[in-house]
Amino acid sequence: MTRRRQSRYQLALLLAGVLFLVLVASSALDYLSLDRIPNRGALLGLPAVALVAGATWVGLRAFARNPADRRRHELWAGTLFALALLLWLLVLDVFVFTQEAGAEVAAISALACLPPTAFGLWVVLRLDREEKEPWRLVLVATAWGAIVATALVIWAEGLFQSLAVNALVPGPGLDATNAFSAGLFEELAKGVAVLLLYLVMRDQFHDVVDGIVYGAAVGLGFNFMETIGYMTYLDSLFGPNAAGFQWYHRQVLDLFFGHATYTALVGAGIGIARQLPARRQQVLAIACGWLGAIAAHFAWDAWLTFFPLGTGAITLVQVHLRVLAMNGPFTAVVLVLLLMGRRIEGRNLVKQLTLEAASG
Repeated sequence: MTRRRQSRYQLALLLAGVLFLVLVASSALDYLSLDRIPNRGALLGLPAVALVAGATWVGLRAFARNPADRRRHELWAGTLFALALLLWLLVLDVFVFTQEAGAEVAAISALACLPPTAFGLWVVLRLDREEKEPWRLVLVATAWGAIVATALVIWAEGLFQSLAVNALVPGPGLDATNAFSAGLFEELAKGVAVLLLYLVMRDQFHDVVDGIVYGAAVGLGFNFMETIGYMTYLDSLFGPNAAGFQWYHRQVLDLFFGHATYTALVGAGIGIARQLPARRQQVLAIACGWLGAIAAHFAWDAWLTFFPLGTGAITLVQVHLRVLAMNGPFTAVVLVLLLMGRRIEGRNLVKQLTLEAASG
């Protein structure tokens, strides 16, 4: 193992350890202080975190095994992930997001969100035509967005907003601070998944196209869980029509324009860093991608806060226009980077084939 690879693995292990401790602390804080999460539900987050960590470790090690042993490791990783999903999604996360509406509404919401999310992943997997990413890694990225990232932001945003309420008077300053906290913590939580793939799975992470694919997959997973939360919450307040509108807005209209775009910006920055030689250039590219994602997310949340929808028939038009006006430019940036990355991939492939043909 080279020194650079060893340093990457050490950094990845450090990040994973910090995240594990944060998630454990989150469950412990929920158990001690938060009223909206039952004590038993919070404690069930502890073994779920351990299962996710174990499945990730076993799954990543499977790629380094010979084909005979790889299948056994993949089976173990899949089993651990299935247990973690069952424990976390059905007991902890789903209850946190859906306790007002009940299990039936939560189940219907989850089933309604599955087809659009699956379609989104189908599209994302086909973005890289030259060298497709392993679908297992894409599913790992999606699961991170749905499970780990949502768990990270629950307590982080809640704590930050509590501090902001105590420090600021109600008004534009507090509203802008809350909008910024959503962009900051959610993009940090989602982007860490792409960063870990970059550090550990370098053989499956080659360029900006790969970064966009992994980032969009993380965003789709996060959007899946967040949509369930909004649907069940609004159903408890305003009924099924409000929940249906949230489904259309987040799973149809904003499926690729929202979280998928934001985290794809993070992935694009990391993918560009993969192609740069100097460490300083790599850090700058990663930072720019992350800052772009945070800025895009903040712009969207701030727009929702300061420019609420009107009433009447014009509302439906406003819903579509604001998505195109606010998220559309950032999605266009992702598409431009994707096209440029695919063009570079195509040129490299032609160059490689030419050299092979010349060598006989």
